Amino acid sequence: MTRFTPVFLTVLTTSLLAHDMYLLPAKFKVTKGTKLSIAFHNGDSFPASEVAPKVVRLLNPKVTGQGGLAPVTGLKESGKETLGEAIIPAEGTLLVSVQTAPNFIELEPKKFEAYLKEEGLSEVIEWRKQHGEAAKPGRERYSKYAKSLLQAGDPDGYFSHALGLPIEIIPLADPSMVKPGGMLPIRVLLRGKPAPGLQLETAWAYGTEQKTTPIGKTDAEGRIDVPIARAGLWRLHSLKMERCAEPKAADWESFWASLTFEIR
Repeated sequence: MTRFTPVFLTVLTTSLLAHDMYLLPAKFKVTKGTKLSIAFHNGDSFPASEVAPKVVRLLNPKVTGQGGLAPVTGLKESGKETLGEAIIPAEGTLLVSVQTAPNFIELEPKKFEAYLKEEGLSEVIEWRKQHGEAAKPGRERYSKYAKSLLQAGDPDGYFSHALGLPIEIIPLADPSMVKPGGMLPIRVLLRGKPAPGLQLETAWAYGTEQKTTPIGKTDAEGRIDVPIARAGLWRLHSLKMERCAEPKAADWESFWASLTFEIR
């Protein structure tokens, strides 16, 4: 399946506040040694990008597999997306990955609380109430960690490989083997350990159809089952927010994770 532009977009109530970042390869089924175009998207209207990620903030973009590694090069902003390209380094399952340099944002109290509600961060809302911060602006430092799954030839189990990112979504079954109507179990890791109580959101797109749905929170082992209702492009999204270890820099720090793949 190649990238496409949908004829309509789903706009979330706080879409200007909570932009997810994710990777959208030109195709998900690839061939070793060929060149692949990879788009870096920002926004909540999957699969369309609302804002091009800044090249200077994109760190260590690469394609990895059991048989090799290749950098994503030639990054450039192009309209509302940023583009790069990589030579597919090996056969098997491959992971495209990138992370962003930390950035800072300050939101007025009502907008910050709306953003927290949308992301299922009820514990942060409660903490702010208990500590007299509910009427204060939200001062947040954030960084984002995006991955995408490619398939070059036969599956080799690399789909569940952890890259050691501060936060990442790990499939516990091979998405290339999951059929529409099935379930995809996943685990969210935070600093390499299971992350309980995090909201997971799914976004699905096929042709001109699109749907974004929060499906629940991870269990004590950081796991949750993702219902795969349809074939098409899929994006999973989750984030963790905690008190910032550097109070002069921000009050809160968030770590965003996304994973994109294709269901055939």
